[in-house]
Amino acid sequence: MASNNSLLYFLLLSSLSLLSATSLCNLPLPLPSATLPSASFPSHFFTISSGSFSGGHPLFSLSPPSSRPNSFSFLAKSSFHTHSPGLFRLSGTIILRGTHPPSTNRSLLHLHRVRPRLPLHHRYAAVSFDLVGFWSEPDSLLCMHGPGIILSSRGNAIHSNALLKLNFSKTSTLTSPFVTGTLQSSDEPVNPNYFDPVSLVSFAEKNYEYTETSHAKSVCGDLSVQEESRGLGGEFSCEQLRGLLEGSFQLEYGRDCLNGHCDPVRGALGFDQDYMFSNQLDCSDDGKVHMYLVFTNESRSMSRSFMIGEKGLVVEGFWDGETNRLCLVGCDVVASEEDSRKNLSISECSFGLSFWFPSVFSIKSRSVAVGRIWEGKRESKTGNFTMIPFGTTANYMSNLAKLKYKYTKVEVVRGFCAKVDHGKKGKGDFPDGRSFRDMRFRFDVKSKEGKGFSGIASPISLGNNFYAALDLADNATQLDSDNGYLNISYRIEYNLDQGSKKQMKISAEGIYNPKSGALCLIGCQYIGSSDTVRQARVNDSMDCEIFVNMQLGSLHGKPAEHVKGTIRSLREKSDPLFFDSVEITSRGIYFEQAAESMWRIDVEITMVLISLTFTCLFLGLQLYHLKKNPDFLPFISILMLVILVLGNMIPLVLNFDALFVMRRSKQNILMWSGGWLEVNEVVIRVLTMVNFLLQLRLLQVAWAARSADVSKTGLWVHEKKTIWICLPLYLFGAFIAWLVHTINKSGRHTLWEDLSSYAGLILDGFLLPQVIFNVFFNLKGKALAHSFYIGFTLVRVLPHVYDAYRSRHYVPFVKSSYIYASPNEDIYSLAWDIFVPLGVLILSVAVFLQQRFGGSSFLPLRLRRSGEYEMVPLSSSS
Repeated sequence: MASNNSLLYFLLLSSLSLLSATSLCNLPLPLPSATLPSASFPSHFFTISSGSFSGGHPLFSLSPPSSRPNSFSFLAKSSFHTHSPGLFRLSGTIILRGTHPPSTNRSLLHLHRVRPRLPLHHRYAAVSFDLVGFWSEPDSLLCMHGPGIILSSRGNAIHSNALLKLNFSKTSTLTSPFVTGTLQSSDEPVNPNYFDPVSLVSFAEKNYEYTETSHAKSVCGDLSVQEESRGLGGEFSCEQLRGLLEGSFQLEYGRDCLNGHCDPVRGALGFDQDYMFSNQLDCSDDGKVHMYLVFTNESRSMSRSFMIGEKGLVVEGFWDGETNRLCLVGCDVVASEEDSRKNLSISECSFGLSFWFPSVFSIKSRSVAVGRIWEGKRESKTGNFTMIPFGTTANYMSNLAKLKYKYTKVEVVRGFCAKVDHGKKGKGDFPDGRSFRDMRFRFDVKSKEGKGFSGIASPISLGNNFYAALDLADNATQLDSDNGYLNISYRIEYNLDQGSKKQMKISAEGIYNPKSGALCLIGCQYIGSSDTVRQARVNDSMDCEIFVNMQLGSLHGKPAEHVKGTIRSLREKSDPLFFDSVEITSRGIYFEQAAESMWRIDVEITMVLISLTFTCLFLGLQLYHLKKNPDFLPFISILMLVILVLGNMIPLVLNFDALFVMRRSKQNILMWSGGWLEVNEVVIRVLTMVNFLLQLRLLQVAWAARSADVSKTGLWVHEKKTIWICLPLYLFGAFIAWLVHTINKSGRHTLWEDLSSYAGLILDGFLLPQVIFNVFFNLKGKALAHSFYIGFTLVRVLPHVYDAYRSRHYVPFVKSSYIYASPNEDIYSLAWDIFVPLGVLILSVAVFLQQRFGGSSFLPLRLRRSGEYEMVPLSSSS
């Protein structure tokens, strides 16, 4: 039987070359000839970590967003020899990740249905298929089929089947570097689970055969590098090289000035994209390197996954440890016009590249990795051909070992800085410049036209130290200074317009005076290729005629005084590179202030918990007092109890959820104190609810007691008189609050926030209705327990006392960081912090005197009523 199978598969194998790919994939699945996996072609040989795909409608969108392109991966699980030589049985899983198109189609293949009145959005999802099949070594063809799982719009798992075909060669070279193929649905087109064919392409990662390293050495040998470069720190490391080449590289085409105009030199390479990405880099242990380079006009791309850009190169070469350079030769990648992800082919191999890693940073060179690219076919006999330099644009706060910074504009900036900073010590203490967190700040930019946008300023170095190393060093580290000034370098970025992707990127360096907080910088920016800058006769890629002047606030200053300054051009207005000056303002706090704010927030959370706990206790004591003395129930002002109930109900129903959400959105890291806020948020919710229920219970029993006693109908008359006095007062106060809000249009509070603060003021005077009610009824008796009205008085007074202390000892980042004594819950200022406690204490004393001597006892004799109502305990015999 085995011999028959061998003969059968031998006959099949002999006819493989005559069959098309489609007929070959229809062959019976071969059985493995051994129980042990293949050693010559193990499963990881067939693994594809990252590839790109297109098609697959309606599973995936035909136009995915550039920020999230469609990608796939293939994980081979097993590989076995079969009885047919060159034929291997495989199993594996292919996973496709992409965006689903928005649609109202109710097909089971769609992961969601569009809801009415909501905008359409792409949804990201993954589809996987578990496949089995074979790989033919002579034909470099991989065929597999199997089931997959697709989620329906209701989240149900729908099973489908697919056929995978890949052109998979056992070796890849510079001229054949890609794996291409398709994934097709096994269902009929009329089946609702059917999807269009998916075109697959990836960069071959395994068994690469280097064929052009000698050529790479020859084209790179005559390249002259003026700057000092650093090595990889010992033995060759592919991981370290991959990290240094990560991110985008900006190509500097240079400028050719003729006839009064300077145009970028963009024809030297045959393409004119601005950015390059090193994609799918792989190495051998002896320092040989091959990778896929993508050229695009987008500065941000998902470089970790396989990309298809506007242009591509396949390169290979080696790391030269003697010159500390990476020398490469490249081939042009040509994509078919019909579908760029379906057919990729190699054209002329005429490109040369070199990468190296500078050991010195400067204002014009701040790239971790730089290099040159040229097209070899343009080389003449004299060796003259155009080289295009490039450098990384990614964050350079990593990989800073053995780096130095060379200041070249310090002497220039001193002349400008002397006009704005006279070296005198400013008021207060200023940052010493050592802390990256204190010297880095976000800012708001205001142009001459009044347009506002945002930006960020990040320090790079202070003296000869990079901030990445300075933050780890001892605070006692000595810094080189000249007459008290410190050399410092920055990277400044801000948007040119609100919501615009265009940014102003400035490399700056200068001096900082830690005695006065003055920061003076000369900046350089890369000159683009717009029509405006083409008119400038500048044969350089950088404009270094920019002056940045900033004044840092003191360590204990207000947030509004954190940073102020200007960015202006030093050129004449007639110069095409001139731009109007912009003003910089930054509202922020230093790290020490942030730490104090964190501690303050924890304290305020504790104070809120204590206040709510004692409020519940005081309410419980009042209910216990009325249980022992039920005859006092009708003599409690209903209006006072309604005010107390509403004071807890409104935050509970309307504001409580928004309270914490608003604070989180504005506070970022300040609000996340080790999970402390999240835990106490639940406790605060519970205590607020208990407080509300106790007050509601107190209102219910007081209302029921007054309504049940017919003899106490006169009490409702006095209650109405109390309402007629208090209600106009409350409405008049609300009118004043609205009037102040209308006049103060520059205020940051909304009308609702101002009215909410005024409601807190009404709650402060919760005893006012009881005092007025006692005057009308002239009650003499202990209707309110001392613990109740004195305790509530202290609960309302303490926030104002604390606010008076807080305003003098803490600098607020934003007032929404206030948890206790929040401006959204009451009116707080120095005057109100004196007036409110005084008024609340007067009301509390008035209640005490009324309950002891009668409702009108504290009034002048001519205003007192002739009689009083005194509660007398009934004897048991009665």
